[in-house]
Amino acid sequence: MVASPKHFTFRKRSVGDPGSGQAGGPDALDTAVDQDNVATNSSSVRPSLRSYSNAEPVRSSTLGSFDAQLTGVPRKFSSDTQVTQLEKTAQTSGDPLGLKVLHNPQGERRVDIVFVHGLGGSSRMSWSKNHNPDLFWPLKFLPFEPDINEARLLTFGYNANFGPKSRKNKMSVLDFAKDLLYDLKYAKDESAPELEELRMGERPIIFMVHSMGGLIVKEAYMQGQNDPTYASIVKAVSSIIFLSTPHRGTNLAETLNRILQVSFINSPMQFIAELSNGSQSLQKLNEQFRHIAPKLQIVSFYETRPTKILKKTQIMVLEKDSSVLGYPGEISRPLDADHHGICKYESPDDPRYIIVRNVLKTFVGKAKPISVQKSGSSMSFEEYLSATESPERDYNFYRDQWVPGTCSWILDQQNFKSWLEDERYSPRLLWVHGNAASGKSILSAFVIDHLVQLGLPCHYFFIRFEHKKKQMLAHILRSMACQLANSIPSYAEKLRQLETAATDLKTADYRNIWQWLYKQSLFPLAINYPLYWVIDGVDEAESPESIIKVLSDLHMTAIPIRVLLVSRQTHELNSAFQKLAKHVHLGTIRTEGSQDDFLRYIHQELDVAGDDLFKEQIVSKILERARGNFLWVHLAVRRINKCHTKIDVDNALNDLPAGMEALYDRMAYFIQTQPNVNDQILAENILGWATCTQRPLSVEELSDALGNEGLLELHRTIGDLCGGFVVIDKEGKVAMVHATAREYLLHGDNEDQRITIDKRSTNNELFKRCIGRLMDPVVRNQIMRNLAPALLEYATTSWFIHLSNGSATRPDILEILVKFLRGQHILLWINVAARMKQLKTLVVASRHLADVALRLQKLGETEFLVQHQAVGIIARWATDLVKIVGKFGNNLSLNPESIYKLIPPFCPEDSAIYQQFGSKESKILRISGSANNNWDDCLTRFLLEQKVQTSAIHAAGSQIVILANKQTTGFIFIYNSVTFEEVRRITHPERVFKIQLDNMGDVLVSYGYTTTRVWKTTTGECVKIVNNPIKRPRPQSLHFLQGGKLLLAAFEDRVIRTLSLVDDKSVEWEARSHLDEKSEDDTIISAPTCSAISPGGDMIAFGYRAHPVSVWELNPPMHVAKFNMASHETDKTIQEYIVGEVIQIAWHPFSGEILGLHREGRLFRWNPYDDDDSINVNSGAYHLSLSRDGSLVATGDTVGALKVYATADLSLLYQLSSQDPILHLCFSTDSRRLYDVRGTYGNVWEPGTLVRLADSSEYPDHNSDAWSESESLAKLSLHTQQYFPRTDNLTTLAGQSIRPLYCYGTDDGIAFLCEVGRGKVCELERLTSYMPIEQIVWSEDGEVVAVADLSGRLAIKMIEKAGDDLETWHVKHGSHFMVPSQNGHIRQLLFHTTSRRVFVYTENILYAIDIDSGVMIESVLPSNMPEVKWICHPTLPNYLLGFGSVGIYVYAWDKLEQTAANTYVTSSSDQTELGYSTEPAVAGSLRRLISHVDSPDILLQIGNEASSGEMKNQYLIFKVAEIRVSSPGVTDDASAAPEKLSYTLLPDDIAARIWEPLAFFSRGRLVFLDVDRWVCTWRMPSAAKRPSAWGSEAGATGVERYYFLPRDWITSSEAQLCSITPDGTLLCPKNGDVMTVQYSKLRK
Repeated sequence: MVASPKHFTFRKRSVGDPGSGQAGGPDALDTAVDQDNVATNSSSVRPSLRSYSNAEPVRSSTLGSFDAQLTGVPRKFSSDTQVTQLEKTAQTSGDPLGLKVLHNPQGERRVDIVFVHGLGGSSRMSWSKNHNPDLFWPLKFLPFEPDINEARLLTFGYNANFGPKSRKNKMSVLDFAKDLLYDLKYAKDESAPELEELRMGERPIIFMVHSMGGLIVKEAYMQGQNDPTYASIVKAVSSIIFLSTPHRGTNLAETLNRILQVSFINSPMQFIAELSNGSQSLQKLNEQFRHIAPKLQIVSFYETRPTKILKKTQIMVLEKDSSVLGYPGEISRPLDADHHGICKYESPDDPRYIIVRNVLKTFVGKAKPISVQKSGSSMSFEEYLSATESPERDYNFYRDQWVPGTCSWILDQQNFKSWLEDERYSPRLLWVHGNAASGKSILSAFVIDHLVQLGLPCHYFFIRFEHKKKQMLAHILRSMACQLANSIPSYAEKLRQLETAATDLKTADYRNIWQWLYKQSLFPLAINYPLYWVIDGVDEAESPESIIKVLSDLHMTAIPIRVLLVSRQTHELNSAFQKLAKHVHLGTIRTEGSQDDFLRYIHQELDVAGDDLFKEQIVSKILERARGNFLWVHLAVRRINKCHTKIDVDNALNDLPAGMEALYDRMAYFIQTQPNVNDQILAENILGWATCTQRPLSVEELSDALGNEGLLELHRTIGDLCGGFVVIDKEGKVAMVHATAREYLLHGDNEDQRITIDKRSTNNELFKRCIGRLMDPVVRNQIMRNLAPALLEYATTSWFIHLSNGSATRPDILEILVKFLRGQHILLWINVAARMKQLKTLVVASRHLADVALRLQKLGETEFLVQHQAVGIIARWATDLVKIVGKFGNNLSLNPESIYKLIPPFCPEDSAIYQQFGSKESKILRISGSANNNWDDCLTRFLLEQKVQTSAIHAAGSQIVILANKQTTGFIFIYNSVTFEEVRRITHPERVFKIQLDNMGDVLVSYGYTTTRVWKTTTGECVKIVNNPIKRPRPQSLHFLQGGKLLLAAFEDRVIRTLSLVDDKSVEWEARSHLDEKSEDDTIISAPTCSAISPGGDMIAFGYRAHPVSVWELNPPMHVAKFNMASHETDKTIQEYIVGEVIQIAWHPFSGEILGLHREGRLFRWNPYDDDDSINVNSGAYHLSLSRDGSLVATGDTVGALKVYATADLSLLYQLSSQDPILHLCFSTDSRRLYDVRGTYGNVWEPGTLVRLADSSEYPDHNSDAWSESESLAKLSLHTQQYFPRTDNLTTLAGQSIRPLYCYGTDDGIAFLCEVGRGKVCELERLTSYMPIEQIVWSEDGEVVAVADLSGRLAIKMIEKAGDDLETWHVKHGSHFMVPSQNGHIRQLLFHTTSRRVFVYTENILYAIDIDSGVMIESVLPSNMPEVKWICHPTLPNYLLGFGSVGIYVYAWDKLEQTAANTYVTSSSDQTELGYSTEPAVAGSLRRLISHVDSPDILLQIGNEASSGEMKNQYLIFKVAEIRVSSPGVTDDASAAPEKLSYTLLPDDIAARIWEPLAFFSRGRLVFLDVDRWVCTWRMPSAAKRPSAWGSEAGATGVERYYFLPRDWITSSEAQLCSITPDGTLLCPKNGDVMTVQYSKLRK
């Protein structure tokens, strides 16, 4: 590729620049600067990083944002500046202890800045030059600085005195830290006229700390992480500025002793003892802090001058290495001062003050209010990208092995310099390769540290051989994207857009992640400064070639990305890099182990006595035999350090073989020759765990795994028994010493090798131990007491992998597995996974169990009975696990205990979980009503209005969009992809031929008969209308380009047109090119039958009748290839007629292949650039859709069959049959579901096959980077074929109040009588006209049912027992009545309490019908009466109450005359004190009306459309006693003024939880279905004795939850049919049936 001619300016540090990391740096730092010349020479000590024009600020990882300020002009202060009252108070209060306010800004503060002094200091004098109060710069200088003056300034003082007059002090650093935390939470603002709360945590907190103060703040930050009391405060800490703080736990002995000397210690004190040589507490603090430091912005300043401790003695108190953490993202730089002077400044012009001030100013400027942060995304980038483990741990692991002075040779390599300093705006790669164990990872850590010290934006990843997840490219890309998002604001915004669009990245494969996170989100950004990426251990990735392949796309961006790749050199990598060099500039560096580095390492680590000559001989022999292998040197030095005599040293040197293979043999021999056989066995067990686990175990986990209670100290055991194969890092993780050691033990290529680890048998043992841990009878009790065993987490996430990698079909293994699956242990496992928020584990385990079941099936006849018996239980649980996650996942994750009692009863009767556990719970929780005893794959249905015809369904972002036409009008229904609720409906006032969503789901384009319209899906607003081209050609494919700014369309006239979506001046389609397709005899052919635009918008494919598929490039137009697929050889009858006839085509999103459907139903895949690369199968389909990653293709046909194929080989994975032809289909954005439309409805399918595939993306043994695309996926499903029977849509549902009976009607004109627990009893009505049943109502005594249909026909049915048979019901058909159609259809039926009269409500007229005499009374409604909901008056049964959206209408039963009217008004009583909302009601659509004869309240649900277009419900509560049933002068015209009726609204927090209100129960309980599908009750406040008594047993809000429903039970349209009977039985529609739920704890 030709590099862009553009350049940016790069200024490398000079050798003497502070922090440069070059050889001359320390000398420059140690040079004392003449005090008189400090001001004039201040620029000479400024880090000169680089200059980027228009560069975007980079957070956390660079000093670039400070750079422009470090040499800012010092601010001059006016001599007549007034001293505030706060200053006077400060001047007279000495040096107080505790947290004190120095400065309060005018108005709201922006941040809080807290100053914490060091050892021997005090809260004010530590910050005052020469102890002069006028030079107390936090108070005297900072309040006058722009931006900083918007911060509140505070100091924290503690008793750090140690002089002769100080008393003995037993306080520790931990005690001081706890004091700091306590004051941050509870201290008061004493500077205010009256004591006020400090409210720490409401604004970002910045700490400025000196010396030991830094240790206190670090300890406080750590302690606060684990204490919920301080959670909000710790979360608010954004930055720490360290001034000469002794951070590091290594080499601190001399440093800390110097601190003690300079401090004149006279008496022993605890906090000083903690700073002594080898302090365990300090080392522990440093190790813990490194894990959470990435959350903070950290700047570390280090001193450059020695400190005077006596009159003539000076000493460097802290060297640079002690004052710098060395973390990525940390900014470190020198200050020209000694240990005391680094925090004291003589004026606002002091260069040191200016530097520190500018850092503070930058942090204040970047700080965002906590409220703003909370209002943003609910997820951190780590959570969203599933990259919760920071790569910093691996960086620290290797950096801790670095020896100062080593690795610097690479800085002099020309290829490295060119890579680092390249000024061109084009990507550049550098490949550093070398032999195994040559110190490459330590070199990577050194380069990262060097880049950080230069202030360059560095992002990195270490691929670890012992961590399966870290070997996967998808995880690498997620981790790098997370680092980029946390440092580049514009990129973070792009990711937030993806999150808003509900783009699921957790289960995406690496191709999709690269496409979405990099090619679509990063590459287009205008970043004109280099980004540095370091990826170490490329050869240890699962698919190294895939890493190189995706990096070849870097030529597509103008961002100067600099990538450093470190690996071993292999033939495959050589080949891949040669291909890469054709696209991106590539340099290489060969590392073979630097002799100078080895020498430095040996001199530092070798610890043997003897004279210099003896040591030099040792060094010489080690170097001579090292052969460039750093690991060999490391092991050799460690072996020699254990020697006690010169003879031992000589023997060790002679015994150490040259080369790693021989050395490993010697290490294995050491293990084999252990005198104690038990020690040998223990060592081999440890090696087995270290080589075969999915990730490194902690020491505690391994100790638990070994199960040896007598094991005294695992650290020593590993060191003594494992021969050096296993190491424990500083974070307590147990791992192999190197990847080559693992290869040595597992492969065992040498016949004479003493120790080999058999992978299969070792996995068997690991499986047994993991299962044993889960089957331990005491584990559940330990979990409840928060004493879970250490191995439990690993066992939960890995047992099934070890099962699959071991001998899964062996009888003894199967016996253990079956015992686990048949016992309570499996519920414990599910519970633990839910507690860990790792429900994906269940899906992955399902996939492994399915594999085991298939392997058992293939065994055929065997002699082992257990193998036959195991297939059924394993297969059933493989299915159950997927369905449990799909149907109960959200609630299970929030309520893990529900797996024991609440979930099993809701599962089908033939499922394993129901048979083992659900049936046992039927006395408490009983579910009945479904005729299907197996799981089905239908998650929900979209029920559209009658007479509309669907034609398309699309999914993007969080939206599902259905296109339907009704006569000459197009309707676009938008649904939420999570809840499946209808969000809004868009009307395009003409017939619509095609719609298309953009990738984010925010923009929708609809192409109608005469116009094209552009809509915002979030609001339903039409933002653009454009006339269609002349002659009105129809579009065959629409495609968004340029980030959604341009629409590209291919029309049936073969003209490619574009439409600008952002240019207001663009008001018509613009023809881009016309493609003249010609036949072989050079004649123009007919219009194409279909077309498809490639993902990049640069190619198009056309399908024709009797003509081959034709592919064109568009820029410029150029024909590429044709594809002519003859019909199948068995179909000889129509072969000549249909050759080449293709009805639908689509592009693969990544491979450039085309998939299509032939007229005869053959599905084909074809590569336009390789005619030989094509395959086809017979699918019988008419429609197809590809998954977002292109791995799957779904087809639908005219008989309702839906099939899923693997695109790699077109093998069939899944098929489902249902009624009605499939008109269109698509995948969900995460490829877990399929959507289709059929006539007047749509379906959501969630096959277990798709779920297993999606949720196994992070498990390399199945869905990995290295998984061959040609490998069949058919093993993902045990049952590839499903049948979903035809169902009728429910239109009405009514339950009886006396007996366990209910009725429901369908849209096919059938009404059923059903009994709870039995299901259907008989048909109440079957209409020959097939008119939908619209209304069903029971009489109060439960003996009469009224049924009304759409035609206005009303039928009365009598229900009675059939003689003495309590199991049989008899239906007696009563009278029939007909309501004239011109009066409107029947909206509501209602029985009088006597059960002998029926009230009928139509649009225009009310009827009262006597069912005995047949007499019908009519009452014409006023023309201005809105729609109302009717009930009988709860206490006055001869009156009817009609509730509208603005008032109540009261009618008398006898003559249907209006007797009163009441208008709603907001209550002015003390309802606010009872917790009700006082927001006025807004007129809207009526939803539900709930009342009961025993309830003093009536609840009315009104739906209103919010400004966003979504429906929002209000719940109005009326007191029955306040309703006036008669008003003087009220007539049927309602001429008299209505009475006012007050109402109250439900409290906002309760209203927000309600999805559907159901009923009133006794004791003032409102029963409702909440938004999470829980059945709940809430005790109305008016029924309680006093507000404070609410919810004493049910929580602060008074809500009590009983059970939750599976997510596939109710659609948003069916939810309104749900009801609950007085005995607490829930009636709930589900797929054409009615489910009943009886719960013993829920009774009226």
